[in-house]
Amino acid sequence: MTARRWSRPRIARRILRIVKVCSGRRAVPLAVVQAIRAIGSGTSPLAPVSRPADASSLRSASLGRLLEGVELGTWALGPRSIDELVEIVQRVRPDAIIEFGSGSSTVVLAWAIREVWGPNASPRIVSIEQDLEQMGRTRMLLDRAGLGAEAVVLVAPLAEQVIEGRRTICYALPEGFGDALHGRLADLIVIDGPAGVPGVRFGTLPLARPHARDGARFVLDDALRDGELQVARLWAALPYVRVEGIRLIEKGLLVGTVAAG
Repeated sequence: MTARRWSRPRIARRILRIVKVCSGRRAVPLAVVQAIRAIGSGTSPLAPVSRPADASSLRSASLGRLLEGVELGTWALGPRSIDELVEIVQRVRPDAIIEFGSGSSTVVLAWAIREVWGPNASPRIVSIEQDLEQMGRTRMLLDRAGLGAEAVVLVAPLAEQVIEGRRTICYALPEGFGDALHGRLADLIVIDGPAGVPGVRFGTLPLARPHARDGARFVLDDALRDGELQVARLWAALPYVRVEGIRLIEKGLLVGTVAAG
């Protein structure tokens, strides 16, 4: 009988599945995930293939109805990641949320924060979007769900800039961005953008820091992609960032906290 030979990427993905089962819902240390990625060195990524899903599998039936007909799990957060995000909002009870990359996730955050605080006199969510058309789609989703008052969506095109001593491309935040929070500091930062070259999301956390409360939590989607693994490594080297690890849910959720600026 001929022994079956496994490629390095296949071995890495098998190890990742074993770690996922063993870790349960705990975040896996970044060093462990990076070591697994090193085993699978080459062109084959560690991140799973993104597949479309619908909202019917969400833990909350009422949220599922609000997102009926909206495709999840490709460019957007997947159903399990949405469930995790809702749970984080329920646990943290954020006074305000900063989001990078708008869409169905904005509706999820608006619904979750209304569940925690009830209807608000002023938006508790500020979502930053690089594309004007996507901003319009997000506003349409919010209005359709009756959540238009919970969030403000601002367009911020990408621009080359120096952030934490690194020349990078990230959102050029509009003047008066902090005013959109109405004097609140963010307790939660959700990062699912911008779209661009690998590593483009590095600048998001430093840009949000001046508007965040000390110890604010952050969540980065697509954390198993090579670009996001690079971003996680760079963040972990910043003195004000504490990276807890990656929750092995769908495309991976990097979680941690940031100290106030």
